[in-house]
Order: sequence, then C-alpha cells, then structure tokens
Amino acid sequence: MTVTSTCSALALTLTLFGSGGAAAQMALFDAADYGKAQFPARESTGDAARYIAAREGGAFESIAELAPADRLAQQARPIGRIDMLIRNRRTGEEGTSACTGALLGGGLVLTNHHCLPQEGEIEVLQASILMDYLTLDGRASQRYELDPKPLDWNADLDFAVARVPAGTPSDSFGHVTISASPEGVGTARVVIHHPLGKPKVMSRFRCMHLADRSFDPFVAHRCDTLPGSSGSLLFDDRGIAVALHRAGGLTPDDPSSFNTAVDIARILEISPILAESIAAQDAAPAAPADPADPTTPAARDTGQTGLSTNQMNDILRGE
Repeated sequence: MTVTSTCSALALTLTLFGSGGAAAQMALFDAADYGKAQFPARESTGDAARYIAAREGGAFESIAELAPADRLAQQARPIGRIDMLIRNRRTGEEGTSACTGALLGGGLVLTNHHCLPQEGEIEVLQASILMDYLTLDGRASQRYELDPKPLDWNADLDFAVARVPAGTPSDSFGHVTISASPEGVGTARVVIHHPLGKPKVMSRFRCMHLADRSFDPFVAHRCDTLPGSSGSLLFDDRGIAVALHRAGGLTPDDPSSFNTAVDIARILEISPILAESIAAQDAAPAAPADPADPTTPAARDTGQTGLSTNQMNDILRGE
C-alpha cells in the first residue's frame, strides 16, 4: 500500500523534489517542524485511509503495544526516525523531511541516499535520528544529531551510511543484524518503520519478498508502506535484515504491483564501511539493552498502556 501525502506546502514539495521523486517514500513537512517529535497533521488522506478503514485490523501494528521483552520489540529498538532540514539549492526553499533509519553500531546509521542526498538540487542542512519514538507525544524519545554528509553512499543503490558525531546510540538501543544472504529465510518479511513520520510501527500482514530476481540489484516486495518508510529494513524469519526499502508502487487493487527494496548483499559488495561494520558485529555482537533494567529506554514508563491497532490507524489517518 502506498499513498502520496499532500502537505499544506504542496508547492514546496513540488519545487523541492519535482515529479521525478514521487516514488521515493519520504514524508515532507514545513521547515519549522524540524526538531519536533510530533509533526503537525497537514497531509490529506486517500487510498491508504480507505484501505485501512475497509479492513478492521488495519495494515500497521504499533510497536508500543508490544511488551519490552517481546522479540519483535527488541528487533525494533535500533530503528529510528531520521529527520532532515532540507533546502533547494536553486530556489532557496526549505522544508523538513522524514525517513526511517537503523543503527549499525559504532555510531553508524543506515538509510536511503535519497533521504540524505549528496547529488542534485537538494541540500541537507541538518539531520538527526529520533530513537524510541513510540507514542505520539514523543515522551521518552531520544534524539541524536547526524552528520548530514554520509561516510558512504551510492545513488544507484540508494543507500547512505551516516555518522552520529556525538554519542553512541547503539549502546542504549543495540544494532540491527544484517545478512549478505540475498534470499534470507523464507518469503515472509517484517518491515519496522515510521510511516508519515508517526510513531514506530511494523508491517507483517501479507508482507512478503517476491521470488522474481529479474529486478536485481533490487528486490520486489509486498509489504505495506507510506511516505516516511524510506530507509526501513526488510527482516526475514530470523530477524535478520536482508533488504533496504526504497520506493513505493504497491496498490491495493493491483495484485501484480509491488514496492522495491535494495538487496543488502549488493550494498555489501560496494560498501567497505558497511561490510566492516557487519564484520565487527560478528566479532563482538552488541547485546540489546536489558528491558528489565529500569534505566533502559525500553523499560521506561511512557505513561500509556499502548495503543490498539485501531487507535494507531486513527493516528495514521490524522484523527
């Protein structure tokens, strides 16, 4: 499922990115929103809202509903929302964009290149990753500044490895486990992401990797996403990330449609920094923070008992 978000600053969206970037799933907001946990609901809804409303359970499941010790809750801990203050070099217009990113350990973060672009008209003025954003008010979330110039990136494979210049968030939130296996295990997938810049959710209902390898180095998948999902990872049955989501294309009324991701194995072939980071993880795995420890973010009281699936879908619809 994909939808194009129509912000109040639609003209800004069009002048900043043009029509060619419509498939890239970045969520766009006003420049004044940068640094906030909760972005104002300025978008209008379309097919995604109808799709969710027509299906009682909905497509997205809130991570906040999971017990801290739940395997999927632990798997989701290194996933955060990447916020960028961006400017069009040609027009001077500014805006805020949101994607999803993952902690690699050692102060490194993986996301899409189109989220932290180093080519073209868009310039990233500031960037940060917001961790533990589980409830709409952002209570207990933590923000870490990112260097807007990635250590490694590739426009064709649409990946960027950015650096946290101060602090090591993986000490608190752990890191994702990445595999060079192009197929992963099974076809079922889980995507953990921040659609529309909202609190962290997962897609796993009918979320699957398609066996067709003719799109290499890309992977076709049928996991529901929205703008803001760019930079999220596809996890296999072992909880290992095997692909990096990059663009929409899936529609509810077309069974042959699909979204696209980048095969992690192809990224590892050209990124020594990512390969070295994974080798370091294999040599000394970073255990996630103990959810029973009251000082860890997973164990902190958010003041809520969690959101139901319907409540989460109401949030995504802006209600």
